[in-house]
Amino acid sequence: MENISISENQLVPLTQEALRLGATSAAIILSKEIQVKDNLAALCNGEYICPNYGLAASCSPHVGGPAEFRKWQAQSEHSVTVKIELPTSVMFSDERKGVMQLLHQIVAAVEQKAIETGFGKSKAFAGGSCKELFCEDHEKCCVVAENKPCRHMDVVRPSMSGFGIDVTRLMLSSGWPGQKAENSNSSDKDATSWVAGLILLA
Repeated sequence: MENISISENQLVPLTQEALRLGATSAAIILSKEIQVKDNLAALCNGEYICPNYGLAASCSPHVGGPAEFRKWQAQSEHSVTVKIELPTSVMFSDERKGVMQLLHQIVAAVEQKAIETGFGKSKAFAGGSCKELFCEDHEKCCVVAENKPCRHMDVVRPSMSGFGIDVTRLMLSSGWPGQKAENSNSSDKDATSWVAGLILLA
């Protein structure tokens, strides 16, 4: 939060919008604190093949990856991070889909508010495959398969994974714990997990 030169009046409404729409927490960070790693992006299409690889325009290999993100990052001074906390039991259940859809809706709305505020080149990022979240009932992504406009362009945003964003570091830079439950076998019935999103202001 140091050296923030942009007026607080421009930034606070963005975090307030995220909270209003359902985020558990929202923060402003310096964009230079975002760590982007090529090896993380490679998890999408390297030795580990994501089951959603290539299925949607918002995922690898249809996104610009770390190199593209670094260009955008260089033009951005501040970013908004958002977090939705949820019980681990929900994270590993059919209810997770609704939470991930909400995450996309929140970051897309904050992106739009940022653009209206004067950050005209802002870009939002979420998590999960939009094909799985919004177009599961369609055989193919119309953008990838037919070069048509996205069916849900108002709410769908690219996954951070394809750009190599270190989400754990992103959480820590936001002042939040970086660890979360990685499976549903926790003996703690009150255990919580989280999903996160990012809006790069520019």
